[in-house]
Amino acid sequence: MFTIEQFWSLVRTLLQSAGAALVTKGVIDAGSAEIAVGLIMNIATTGYSLWLRRKAGLVASAAALPEVREIRTTPEIARKVEDPSVTAR
Repeated sequence: MFTIEQFWSLVRTLLQSAGAALVTKGVIDAGSAEIAVGLIMNIATTGYSLWLRRKAGLVASAAALPEVREIRTTPEIARKVEDPSVTAR
């Protein structure tokens, strides 16, 4: 399984490769490829960050810490988090 850093590194590398292929074929110039890769990475990481910081994502992140033994939350959030340390009130 990938860590999140490895995943985003892979995505960035794939986007750069696709951009290089488009530059080589003359579809776009190098500057446009650089801007496009930067824009796509910015949008993707911002979207992921917003998704991770939703209530259930924050609870899941906290539950993943080795120091956390139990988290009590609402039934709605507990159903969304697949971790045995997260329970409903």
